Amino acid sequence: MLRKDLADPSAEQVIDHQGELPAFRTLLHQRHGFEQPIKAVYPLRLKYSFHEVGDVVYEIVTQIAAYGHILSAMGWLGGGMLTAFALGPNVRRMSPPAALEFNAKVLPKLARFVQAAIGLTLLFGLVLLYQVASAAGGSSYFSTTQGQEISVGMVLALLTAIIAWAVTFPSFKKVSKAAEAAITNQQPPPPEMMANAKRASTGATIGVVLLLITLATMVAAGF
Repeated sequence: MLRKDLADPSAEQVIDHQGELPAFRTLLHQRHGFEQPIKAVYPLRLKYSFHEVGDVVYEIVTQIAAYGHILSAMGWLGGGMLTAFALGPNVRRMSPPAALEFNAKVLPKLARFVQAAIGLTLLFGLVLLYQVASAAGGSSYFSTTQGQEISVGMVLALLTAIIAWAVTFPSFKKVSKAAEAAITNQQPPPPEMMANAKRASTGATIGVVLLLITLATMVAAGF
């Protein structure tokens, strides 16, 4: 294997095929008596250290968690805004048969979509938080400005999820069941159906506001 002094600007350091000893790839220029520059060729690197493999895995997991967290959060926020500001007000303007049909067939699917988005957002968010915190020194990360902003966003996201699972989704479920019963029995919807719909809409609106604040904290933290 050719070697050349480190001070020679025409030498580029590489790693040999064993992944352990330093080697130098030498470019021979015309001043050395060659008409064309000649590039020394060495075998491809076949062995990687455990540390390097760990770095690659870390980057892959972090990228997957980051994109998954962002896309899931978009679904969560989008579903909440659609429910609070588009569907809720317009369903009340529909004819009773159309409103019952929507609440019985479409509302459960929308609720399941938002539930999945919430679960994935929290899952990817925890993985991403672990990756970032572990690379930044563990628990000391939360004493930094970024760590504190992420902590605030995490608490707000958890609070929003609790409101959704404790108030919004149970109310949606009651609305859907009441609508199905009214369609099956060919009767007008019960009075409590409107109360449950209003409760669900209120929970969705509060959730959207909290999610927007959460988004602001995450953007401020650099995510």
